[in-house]
Amino acid sequence: MNWLLILAILIVAWMAVFYVAITKFKSHFAAYGPALLIKTQVGVRTIERVSKFKFWDYFISFFYYAMPLLAAGGVILLIWEAILVLSIPRGSAPSLSYYLALPGINPALPITWGIIGLIVAVALHEASHGIAARRFGVPVRSTGLLWLIIPIGAFVEPDEEETKKVEPKVRAKIFAAGPGMNITLTAIFLILAILMAYSFAPVPGAPVESSLSINHAFQTGDILQSVGGIPISNDAALNNLSLPPGSVVNVTLLRDNHLVTERVVYGLYVTDVLKNYPAYEAGITPGSVIISLGNHAITNYTVFNNTESSYKAGQTVPVETFNGTSYNYYNVTFVSRYSYLQSSGVSNPGISKEYPFMGVEVSVFGLIPFDQYSYLSILRDPASGGPLGFFEYLGLPFHSEFPLPSSIQLSITSNPVSLNLEYLFYWLFWLNFALGLMNLLPIVPLDGGYVFLNMPLLQKNRKARDALVAAVSLFVLFLILWEVIIPHII
Repeated sequence: MNWLLILAILIVAWMAVFYVAITKFKSHFAAYGPALLIKTQVGVRTIERVSKFKFWDYFISFFYYAMPLLAAGGVILLIWEAILVLSIPRGSAPSLSYYLALPGINPALPITWGIIGLIVAVALHEASHGIAARRFGVPVRSTGLLWLIIPIGAFVEPDEEETKKVEPKVRAKIFAAGPGMNITLTAIFLILAILMAYSFAPVPGAPVESSLSINHAFQTGDILQSVGGIPISNDAALNNLSLPPGSVVNVTLLRDNHLVTERVVYGLYVTDVLKNYPAYEAGITPGSVIISLGNHAITNYTVFNNTESSYKAGQTVPVETFNGTSYNYYNVTFVSRYSYLQSSGVSNPGISKEYPFMGVEVSVFGLIPFDQYSYLSILRDPASGGPLGFFEYLGLPFHSEFPLPSSIQLSITSNPVSLNLEYLFYWLFWLNFALGLMNLLPIVPLDGGYVFLNMPLLQKNRKARDALVAAVSLFVLFLILWEVIIPHII
């Protein structure tokens, strides 16, 4: 049975359930677009009990007064991202599905953890609105789940007429409570995820994230332990080896928890050759080992990079390679890396126009190693990545590193319970951050927009207030659309 047939069956079944629910059980179900609102009084009673604690007055007031600063921070972040997208080449522009924090649609979000995280984030966001409403005497009519084949959220329904009767400041506080809860949960689950990461330990060696099908002696998930008798503690040690290029060496690997030895030609393998660039024109092919560039033996990537950069665009340099059976010699005339980067969409490459480029991708043994030490460092301390470390931590799913592929998990010692708790805490953090940030923005109909609309300072002249809120909402909407559309057209 293919996926299209399964999808068709699910849609037809959902339409049948939807029709029966909204026609035969109106008191418990309501339509919300293609989704169902499943109403219940259970949540109302829970909110009634929880809202009696005076703690909520301080919580609600804090986020009400913090909202303008948090909203300004969100807008500044959007402006910064609007500038950054100008440097994204069109070919590297992310798919539109990446802009939606919905599991099953966004390929970076795992289905199970994504659904759990989204339900918790939305449910507690909505519950906070209900708690705030009750603190100000506004009744909550119903609560429930938002269901679209699978549960995708929750809702709390304060009495709309009673909400309209309260003063604007109170309405603003009710709206501020939702994103305030998401921000609080973001901090809590971030701390829990960081603490859980300390239960993991790196396995010494250089894990193979991908062998790129260039060198069949290696498999994804192998962990290099030694090369030519030299111990390999991490990926940096692999990349800093200095052995004779083209020599045959013994490589010790940890493969499926067993040590194996392979005889492999050492060197910097060509993993890709760009069409119509110097190496391609000269006849260099993927899988070749670069023996020398000019008169310099290429023992590792650093040597290759330093040697290449010692020349200038326009110079012709002899290149020697080895394909496993024979040595080959080429004359390569460098072109400008500056021009190459510009043609790839990088508007300001930040290098000399004479910086050389031969048009190859290279790596030791033709491998992409995984740095488990840096990975764990980010999990344990996002600030270790510098000023942008938090965003690097936040972006792990977009680099296929959260959750880690099962083969790469072998490079980190953990147990199933702690690993799954790490994933749970991380996704609860991630989705609360995404939902909280979205609802902070001063754009109607988001919470931030309604907080802005109900600010006491803007109530003296409602016409001017509405114009200002509309202008700010349009500006924020412009920034969001700019970020989504511009990378696909520049």
